[in-house]
Amino acid sequence: MRVRVLSAAVASAAAILVAGASYAAAAQGTPIPAPIDYAYVRVLDAMTGQPALDVYVTHVATETPPTYPHVRYGHWTAYQRTYFTPDCVGKSVCRLEFEMALPGQTSGFKKDLLVFRAGWHYTVALASTGSTGPNFIVVHEATSTPPSASIRFGNLTSDVTKSLDFSAVRMARSAGPASVNASNVSYARVTPGRSVIAGPWNVQFGVHGSMFMARAVTNANLASGKRYTVYAIGSPGGTGAYAARFIVLPNR
Repeated sequence: MRVRVLSAAVASAAAILVAGASYAAAAQGTPIPAPIDYAYVRVLDAMTGQPALDVYVTHVATETPPTYPHVRYGHWTAYQRTYFTPDCVGKSVCRLEFEMALPGQTSGFKKDLLVFRAGWHYTVALASTGSTGPNFIVVHEATSTPPSASIRFGNLTSDVTKSLDFSAVRMARSAGPASVNASNVSYARVTPGRSVIAGPWNVQFGVHGSMFMARAVTNANLASGKRYTVYAIGSPGGTGAYAARFIVLPNR
């Protein structure tokens, strides 16, 4: 009888050891997610008076191809993964050097260190004023889905001395706010987003305290579940290709 009890105890201990070994093997076999070491970045060209531009990230040699080639005025690129390696391995925040250059030029005319957080989405705007010269403007893009749609306003025009007033008026009858306004938006500023009803909207802007610039009756059709930024670009009071106008940029 004593032998049977001993055997049962040994068997129980053996089962525990086997279970423990299996658990350890399973733990060893479970892949550990690699840390994210990149941000999602796209480029918007609001640089007046320049041809399409090439944008480099950490331009290390003359033969390095541009990260974002031939970005045209008033247009934007798709998102790309901008990796933090080798300077910021394992870090959640990184400063990366951006450089803008004329197509075919081996050296850029503007460089700057820009800060990004791993896993976040950004728009990097190329802009300039007579006071600031060329500069990069980093805008964080929220990725959450709004209840219907969302709109905000940004000033990328070429005169840093003039702030802007914006107005968006809903063209279709429905519940919710009939208009969204922002006043005295200074250069390089982007306002907080506001939830709005999806559908057609009339967007206008003008120099702060003056009349809005004439626009078509319906010029922005906002889709449900998306976020939008209305950027004013160009020269206030100017004419021709670089006259002040706006573009509607979806966040995704």
